[in-house]
This record gives sequence, C-alpha cells and structure tokens, in this order.
Amino acid sequence: MNFEIKNCQNCKTNFEIVGEDFEFYDKIKVPPPTFCPECRMKRRFMWRNERFLYKRKSDFSGQMIFSGIFPQSPVKIYERDIWVSDK
Repeated sequence: MNFEIKNCQNCKTNFEIVGEDFEFYDKIKVPPPTFCPECRMKRRFMWRNERFLYKRKSDFSGQMIFSGIFPQSPVKIYERDIWVSDK
C-alpha cells in the first residue's frame, strides 16, 4: 500500500495519507490535505458555541428558553420537545 507522510502547516507534526485517501481526493477533485487530522477537526468545530447560553424566545411558541445561539441571530430556535416532534 502506498502512502505519503506530510508535515502539518499548522502544528508542524507529521501525518500520513494512505493510497485509498488519494483515490478519494481524486474522485471528488480536491487536493490532499495540508493540515493533520486533529487540526482539521479543530477548524471544523471552531464555530461551535459551548461556553455561553442566551435567554431568548422560541420561534414556535414565544416561550423564553435558553439557547447557544445569540438572540440577534436570524436562526430559528425551538424548544427541544417541539424540535423532536412532528409539529
């Protein structure tokens, strides 16, 4: 099996890309990664808010609920019970 060892542009650690990965990158027509898997994961999860809660109204019932989305955001927010139901 062929593989290539690359150096992460972000944390400077070495990581390995195996031949099957190269086939996948060719299939979707993207270049091989230049960041290691851990740095790529950090970049994907960077937008998540897990530190702050905001009190805002549900867009379904108008009831005040806690949310990780700030109140001025255009994203619609629903109570958990409404979100998992068919309403």
